[in-house]
Amino acid sequence: MHGRTRRRTQMKAYRSRLVIALMAVSLIVAACSSTTDSNEVADTTMADDMDMEGAGEFSFGSPMEGGDVDHVIEITAMDDFSFSPKNVAVQSGEVVTFRVTNAGAIPHDFVLGTEEMQDEHEAEMAEMSGDMDMHSEPNVFSLEPGETKELTWHFTDSGSIIFGCHQPGHYAAGMKGSVLIGS
Repeated sequence: MHGRTRRRTQMKAYRSRLVIALMAVSLIVAACSSTTDSNEVADTTMADDMDMEGAGEFSFGSPMEGGDVDHVIEITAMDDFSFSPKNVAVQSGEVVTFRVTNAGAIPHDFVLGTEEMQDEHEAEMAEMSGDMDMHSEPNVFSLEPGETKELTWHFTDSGSIIFGCHQPGHYAAGMKGSVLIGS
């Protein structure tokens, strides 16, 4: 009996934290979606992290098609809202292929970007209300159950970025990992 009560208490606490996190995201989205007049600067978007001199270039690098790859990193997306491995390391200047496999029974996403880009993408996905077919960014793809896809990336700056899943509720539940970019 004591174990059952403890489990219920833990589930209630988890649900409360999840509701609070979702409410916080909703408030942030509402606060950021105000209109601007012509003299104000528009809200920051994922495009602001891109180098406007070259389409598809981000502050931390750019997508690559073809060419030599320094190494391949295998990542598995799982239905317990996790990636394995959760943290990976690369070097600035390297070309890395992320080979991501959805080992679960539900769809998952793979979004590579800064924390700000992840927050922006999470807000965009929340606004889409279940229409998950709008992944046109070069750093994003969706995976159906059992599917494997690849993203090859040339890292140009050191630092840390995040990969995450933005299917409804997944990112808020902690489905993300980090890429440490060494110099």
